[in-house]
Amino acid sequence: MSIFKKINDHQKFAESILEEIQKLPFGSLPKSELELVILDAIIRSLEPDDPYSNIEKQFNNLRQTLKLSHIQLKNKILAAQLRFDLKTDRDVEQFIFNTLGTKQYLIEGDYIVFSILNPLLNDQTKSYFETRQIITDTTFNKSIIKINLNGFLKFLFKADTINEKQRQDINELLLEAKEEGLISISTEKTFDTKIDRIDKVMSIGTNLITFIEKLTPIITNIIS
Repeated sequence: MSIFKKINDHQKFAESILEEIQKLPFGSLPKSELELVILDAIIRSLEPDDPYSNIEKQFNNLRQTLKLSHIQLKNKILAAQLRFDLKTDRDVEQFIFNTLGTKQYLIEGDYIVFSILNPLLNDQTKSYFETRQIITDTTFNKSIIKINLNGFLKFLFKADTINEKQRQDINELLLEAKEEGLISISTEKTFDTKIDRIDKVMSIGTNLITFIEKLTPIITNIIS
């Protein structure tokens, strides 16, 4: 099926294009910019919910319809996103929480693994962690970000999306998990929510997945 037959809201599709075109005198928009305007409208019509993060589902069909190579389409999508869909820190946090809430992550040893196919979101996520001095591992695959439990907890305690009540809930869960032997904590006082630094927390044995699952209700509350 042609990708254009999947566009249900034709009025919204047309309006999104006209909204950009009318910002300049008619005919003055360069062809390359006009292509990005149309591509952005297509992407938003196909995947209304966080379109650029989910366009991978439609990628092959879109490539065939537009008669572009894999690299050509990937570059045009990246250019359109840079033009129309830059992410904020809160968007990055929401992506991570949604990934956890929908269980679209993997556990490998002591690491939580996030696969981020969208190159711009991938770069912004890495930058988000770097500015907060949270160490990640991306050596194996550039589209994969691996973070250990210690780094992940730093993320939780520094995330703007989380309120003080949720931080207290995480704090209580940490102490509970320590009592159950799921994790080890070097200094419990480190988890005072007023303190911006976490010294050392580790999962014990293969308990990381159990601990992350215990966090799921709190994560669900954050994204609800």
